[in-house]
Amino acid sequence: MSIYLNELGLVCALGKDKKTVLTHFLAGEQGFMKADSSFGINTVIGKVTAKLPDLSTFGDYQNSRNNQLALLAFEQISEKLKQLIVKLGDEKKRPLNIAVVIGTSTSGIASGEQSMQQYLASGKHEKNYHYAMQEMGATAEFIAKLAKANASVYGISTACTSSAKALISGQRLLENGLADIVIAGGVDSLCKMTVNGFNALASISASHTLPFQAQRCGINIGEGAALFVMSQSADDIALTGFGETSDAHHISAPHPDGDGASQAMLAALESADLSASDISYINLHGTGTVQNDAMEAKAVAKVFDATPCTASKQLHGHCLGAAGAIEAGLCWLLLSDLNKGNHYPVMNFFGDLDTNIAPINLIAKNSPTNKTLRHCMSNSYAFGGNNASLILSVEKAN
Repeated sequence: MSIYLNELGLVCALGKDKKTVLTHFLAGEQGFMKADSSFGINTVIGKVTAKLPDLSTFGDYQNSRNNQLALLAFEQISEKLKQLIVKLGDEKKRPLNIAVVIGTSTSGIASGEQSMQQYLASGKHEKNYHYAMQEMGATAEFIAKLAKANASVYGISTACTSSAKALISGQRLLENGLADIVIAGGVDSLCKMTVNGFNALASISASHTLPFQAQRCGINIGEGAALFVMSQSADDIALTGFGETSDAHHISAPHPDGDGASQAMLAALESADLSASDISYINLHGTGTVQNDAMEAKAVAKVFDATPCTASKQLHGHCLGAAGAIEAGLCWLLLSDLNKGNHYPVMNFFGDLDTNIAPINLIAKNSPTNKTLRHCMSNSYAFGGNNASLILSVEKAN
């Protein structure tokens, strides 16, 4: 059974719409990552600078930055959603079941932080603050209202695999007849908790992140939203495979041998009925931390032989709960008609490639590839050894 990704809405530091994001992604534009000290430490962040929509008419509980990002992405999929509802409604001759599954790790926590500052200063929370704004299901409920969803509506929070798992959950809902259409993806917004939390783990870089380079010293945090319309209605791009594992090696550090990560990739290949040589491109998790990059290189080298790959987080930041969906979205863009000319992304190298890690085929500006993009893999890894790999494929509709 094929599950199609009928439409994508995407916003991140690279831009507020699909075409802009793809252009900057393919160009390797790192200038959207900016030095910042507003979170209490010196670092570099990937902030969405587009004008955010006014949510004042939605009620106080919905008025968070997370939901503003979600609305920007939803506006890009709303027309396709309407068309699909009409088409499938005519085909099925019954009311449709529409579900929403959203991955996040911050939700509206930034609103809570702001209100707490006022509480500490005055003894009163902000007038428009309510704890419901920062519950992990808040953004899923907000999108459900926009979409008039009437089936399953829930959030997933498994740190950096959250929205990759949202897509996997969407596929399962469709395959098991629990929904006719699923809006799945991820949304996360910048907040002090995550920036300072990763800093406490000695994982934040004070300068631009350097994935897989010898001088790498940590991550840059970003924010954004990616929403997919998923259904069994044939379209050009499908979610053909996925793999999930949990190696439970450590609460925050990955397994040094990358066993769980490689198993997730192998499981994704098996579910897609593909071999490693079929994969055109891999979007690596590539956080820029010493441990993650060494582990992931080892895991990829176990499964693949010189498959082209890049780490896009150097361009838009690590978007945490939204990372899996955003980076799957980049794969969707590469496979879409928007990518005229079959262009591959490239890596920026500001340091020396770490020769102590397993050899993988990181695409540099001087090493282009002409292989036709057909199947793309996106890797996401999270705390607790939580691993997820997705495969997106071109399946041109008749």
